[in-house]
Amino acid sequence: MFGNDVSRAACEHALSEWPRESCGVVAGGAYHPVPNIATDPLNSFEMDARVWLDLAPEAVIHSHDASTVTGKNGRPRPRHPHHPSRADMASQIAAGVPFAIVSTDGEFASDLLWWGDHLLAEPLEGRTFVPGVRDCYALVRAWYFQARGVTLPDFARDDGWWSAGENLLLDGFAEAGFVPVTGPLQAGDVFFARAGSSVPCHSGVLLADGLILHHLDGGLSGRAPLGRWLHRITHWVRHAP
Repeated sequence: MFGNDVSRAACEHALSEWPRESCGVVAGGAYHPVPNIATDPLNSFEMDARVWLDLAPEAVIHSHDASTVTGKNGRPRPRHPHHPSRADMASQIAAGVPFAIVSTDGEFASDLLWWGDHLLAEPLEGRTFVPGVRDCYALVRAWYFQARGVTLPDFARDDGWWSAGENLLLDGFAEAGFVPVTGPLQAGDVFFARAGSSVPCHSGVLLADGLILHHLDGGLSGRAPLGRWLHRITHWVRHAP
């Protein structure tokens, strides 16, 4: 996003700090390493507040430990996934600048994964699913930004929040400016649906041609017939600021 020099410097910093999480900022078009002052730097990052005053960051980059551990299912998985945690999302939303993650196992470093409101302008179809970055709600936000000129609020969320007893769609729709649909459906109405869960965990937008635009984990974002989802849909809501 800021060029190869920034990416290269952030990756080198991540490798040098591993297994601690590295952190740094982009300012003046260059990457600046910053001390991680978190109490648990192996699993989180925190920067001194003076960084914001001294450097006026244009973006924030930190690392995740990608070394392999055994998951609950007995299979190997990265210690920290290559997508933002709820805390990462909350920090980005509060800062209002792009954030990026580089994942490293101490030997190799990944490409940077960027997220933030700049992604609202990305093409709506053909997106690769990334939890918290390019997921179903991110697609709803992008559609409203591109089709209606509306920037819906973002919400910090963990991957699999629905399996942890949370009900983020129903809890957050009013804050995002939506009300329940009481009459005929209209283009732009948003549905909530169950997808192998006890609570609604999936959302999408009704289009003018009667199709829906949505994004499922493991697939690309795109259009689909509404009829395939009618038996899963639990709520329809309409934006009414």
